[in-house]
Formats: sequence, structure tokens, C-alpha cells
Amino acid sequence: MKKKTRASILIVDDHPMVREGLAGRIAGEAGLEVCGEAADMDEALEQVKQLRPDLVIVDISLKSSHGVDLIKRLKSTGPAGTRPKVLVHTMYTESLYADRALQAGADGYITKQEAPEQVLEAIRQILDGKVYLSPEMSQRVLSRSVGRPSDEAAPSVDKLSDRELEVFRLIGEGLTTGEIANLLHLSTHTIDTHRENIKRKLDLKNAAELNRAAVQWVLENG
Repeated sequence: MKKKTRASILIVDDHPMVREGLAGRIAGEAGLEVCGEAADMDEALEQVKQLRPDLVIVDISLKSSHGVDLIKRLKSTGPAGTRPKVLVHTMYTESLYADRALQAGADGYITKQEAPEQVLEAIRQILDGKVYLSPEMSQRVLSRSVGRPSDEAAPSVDKLSDRELEVFRLIGEGLTTGEIANLLHLSTHTIDTHRENIKRKLDLKNAAELNRAAVQWVLENG
């Protein structure tokens, strides 16, 4: 069998322009090649099965699914030696997302605000067997693990599911139920259900308390 000379990379993001930008940047790098692209979890899993990439770049927010769920699937399907490395590439800067991604099995976490050169550095380090966090995200994760007394009075979002956390964040950014539904490709009924579950888990009495708590969390963690 001919030995691979380049590491193969699958890009999973529901924004075509993001996939195109990443693919173009990786294409010019020695030893790397983009073997495929996918917009959602089902497509990604099928591509992984067919293409056997060395590394999968995953966004946290995907159409009709969540990136953390995809990471769990990628890291639990097939023999251990055949599972791809995973780099999370996302707009979410909160350390809780990084915590959950790493716990799910991700090998690295980098935000879309980082320079393209930093993304390439993350790819190379992960392919070299290392875990990658940008300096800023490393500090955020460390601060979160140490804990801050001022956080004790704030509702603990740790008990929220990955999708509920995403909805909570978008509420804090000022999006309406309809806007969140459109962004996540879900029904307004599903978003309303998530809102009710969030209120119950965080012991919030009404929509006003939910909005205040969400805005406060985004301001403290954004």
C-alpha cells in the first residue's frame, strides 16, 4: 500500500463561505489536503466513513444538530486506531464550550476570530499528537477550572444540555425565538421547549428573568 504523503482533512461547517475559506487556506500548505466538506452531522459521518480523514474540523453549531454530538460520534465509532483527530473551529469564545468539546473527545479548540496561521498551527499540533488550545482560550479554561467567587451567585449553566446552552447564549445576545429558530434550523416550538427547560433548570420564574440571566452570562463570558 502506498504511504500517505499528506494528511487528509474534512471540514464540517454549515456556512459554505467558511468551508471555502478554510479549504483555500489549507490547500496551499505542504503535507495537508482537504479531502471533503460537510454541512451537518449526517453528511459528516458519511464522509468520514467513505474518506477516512486524519482530522475533522468541526463547528459547534450545525444544522439540526450540535457539534459536540458529532464529536462524541466521531470518537466512539470504529476501532480506536481509525478514529480521526478533531479540531473545533467556532465563533463561541466561552470556556464552557471548550470544556464540553474536550470532554467529548476533541483534540483542539480554536475560535474563528483567530488568524488563519493560528488555525494551521492548531492543525499541525493536533496531527502531531498534541492537544491544542489558543493562549486566550487556555487562560479562559484555566480561570474556569480555578473558579471565581463572583460566579457563585450566578445561575450555573453546567446543568444545561449543549443545545440549551446554545439557545441560552443566543437569548443573551438579544435574539428572538423566531431568530434563534431560523439560525439553528429548528422550529419555534422546539426553541420554546428549550426556553422552558432552561428556566426550570436555572430556577428562573419567567421570561424576564431568563433574559436578564442570559444577558448577564454573555456579558461575563463573551
